[in-house]
Amino acid sequence: MRPRRSGSRFRLNVEKAEKLLRRLALNDESAVHSVLAGNPEAGGVPALDRKSHALVSLGALLAMGAGTTSLKWMADTAYEAGATDEEIVGVLVAAGPELGLAGIVCEAPKLALAMGYDVEDVLS
Repeated sequence: MRPRRSGSRFRLNVEKAEKLLRRLALNDESAVHSVLAGNPEAGGVPALDRKSHALVSLGALLAMGAGTTSLKWMADTAYEAGATDEEIVGVLVAAGPELGLAGIVCEAPKLALAMGYDVEDVLS
């Protein structure tokens, strides 16, 4: 179990996070629906800022092998939230150990296309 820090505000946030995780683990319909609907404050847990949310979502899409169109949509969302090319590529680098060699090689050209780079010359 994670050690708790002192302070009532911190304790309240931890309790909300634990409560939401329990509800999701128990397949609580309203909690699951709230998360799947993209409710940024699901279960009273503070939302990530827009840029962090887009970068985490991009990482999830890369991890599941999403298509270029989905990657482009999320990269565009990240750009609109203030992300740089380096931060977007950094998502692939950060996920690299989990993706493994095959995942990195498969996802890199799709992400490059999603970012607007021409990878045809590289792949030929």
